[in-house]
Amino acid sequence: MDKIEARTRFTEFAQLPDDDVKLDEAALLIAAENDADVDIDNYLGKLDAIAERFEQAFSRPNALGVSVSSLAAFIHQHEGFSGNVSNYYAPENSYLNRVLDTHYGIPISLALVHICIGMRLNIPVSGINFPGHFLVKYGREKALIVDPFSGRVLSEPDCANLLRQIAGARAVVQPHYFDAADNKSILLRMLDNLKQIFWRNRDWDESQRCIERQLLLRPDQGEFNVQLGAVFEMQGKIMLAQHTYAGVLSRSHDDTIRELASQRLLALQSSSPTIH
Repeated sequence: MDKIEARTRFTEFAQLPDDDVKLDEAALLIAAENDADVDIDNYLGKLDAIAERFEQAFSRPNALGVSVSSLAAFIHQHEGFSGNVSNYYAPENSYLNRVLDTHYGIPISLALVHICIGMRLNIPVSGINFPGHFLVKYGREKALIVDPFSGRVLSEPDCANLLRQIAGARAVVQPHYFDAADNKSILLRMLDNLKQIFWRNRDWDESQRCIERQLLLRPDQGEFNVQLGAVFEMQGKIMLAQHTYAGVLSRSHDDTIRELASQRLLALQSSSPTIH
């Protein structure tokens, strides 16, 4: 699958209502735009096979609670999915195909494995946009919170400690931190992780592709347009950057975003050569 086909199919998903987005396939399309050799059906089949192995191991236990507690352990211990501690910031940790190949990833890509397997087994598993560290929630009533990176079930004090490690000693867990993330939010966060890696590596073409797909998912997000303008600047595409910033000023209602766009537009205009 070439980049154009991968982008076209991702665009189709982005235009659907959130509940109609096939999360596993959309995540694989993110990978397919990076690697033309990604066989999406093959990797969907790998997810099917993991679900089948769980069914065989546990013979579809009648008690949902047994399924919930067993599946998280099965994915981590039996299938061997865990966090890539030694090479955390490698882009491949964010690509679902590579995670299914290596069984290593980062919190959100590993969470995606849990979610996709749960979906196949009709076990309620949802992603949680916990600050700085994506988590998964198993079940609905008295849900289990699982860290997909370590495979641990987290208690309330565990979650509080995790937040303090990420956000500082004064950080306090808020109830909405445990709200289930919708499909597009999960894809946005996956793309954001990739964008940060590529930005750090000054890979502006890949950064641009990440932002473009984020805009497909959230076209009204002015922050992404400001970032896209910054990428155009780094690529030396000054007219495109100016056009992008001007678009933010005409469409965004966020004063902070408008101010950022205005500052960059003025800076570019003042640095442009004047022809007499």
